[in-house]
Amino acid sequence: MEHIADGTFFFDPDDTIYSDHFPQNPVVPGSLIVYAFMTAASQVNGVRGRCIVENFKFRQFIAPGEYAYGLRIQLNGPAGMQMKCELSHDGKTVVTGVLKYET
Repeated sequence: MEHIADGTFFFDPDDTIYSDHFPQNPVVPGSLIVYAFMTAASQVNGVRGRCIVENFKFRQFIAPGEYAYGLRIQLNGPAGMQMKCELSHDGKTVVTGVLKYET
């Protein structure tokens, strides 16, 4: 069974993190993007257990701002679930990855 959860992430350009993370050309840290996906996943009913982060690919530098995300949730029976993550901007996929939850 597959379920789809979509939404928007907003990485605030005024956040002080960007004063150190390439001051003249701010870039959202990859760890912050993965954390945003983990936070969104935690709001999905039934998500619990150990999370394993796999195969995150960053296809370009991500500037602060607003990005659409999608989670494709696949249940793996009693063993857990996995979520295919996709971040896009202006109709273009910029980040993909997988979160696996083991119970």
